[in-house]
Amino acid sequence: MAWASCTDLLSLHPDVLSKMDKTGYASLMRQMSSSHAKQNFGELLEAAAHEPVAIERHKKVKAIVCSPEAFQGRANRDGQLAERRAARAAQALVDKDRLIKHQRLAIDLILMPQPQREALIARARAEVERWRRERLCSEDYIARWDALLGLPVEALASAMACESLEWGTALRQNSPWLLVTS
Repeated sequence: MAWASCTDLLSLHPDVLSKMDKTGYASLMRQMSSSHAKQNFGELLEAAAHEPVAIERHKKVKAIVCSPEAFQGRANRDGQLAERRAARAAQALVDKDRLIKHQRLAIDLILMPQPQREALIARARAEVERWRRERLCSEDYIARWDALLGLPVEALASAMACESLEWGTALRQNSPWLLVTS
């Protein structure tokens, strides 16, 4: 026997979704008063084996009783949700790391001697051209990197270091600077 809020159980029983009372609990779910549930506990257990049962006290739902299977289904979904959140957080860290590497490179581009800078930009252009020739990357990325690499160094550095650059995260994921930022 497990206890959960009705909002947790709506996904288990979509037919219950039809009406919600002001406390956020489904009012069409089978309901029992707390005193009836206490005096007829066997009936409560039998009913909860088939569907969640709302337990009311003073005309307000205070608990939901459901079968272990229904509760475990919810727990499994919660675990999957936690895994997805953890994966998103890990990806955000990877994205932030890529941004920092590109910001460092942007600073280096501005500060390095012009011949070294031009050689580095030429290598990046060659990499983008290889993507095009070997069809390794979407034309969208290729066109955007072509445009960025055609900018003056200060504008290129500014775009690379910008956190809010349109397509920034995707461009840093598919970067011609990979050998430099690794």
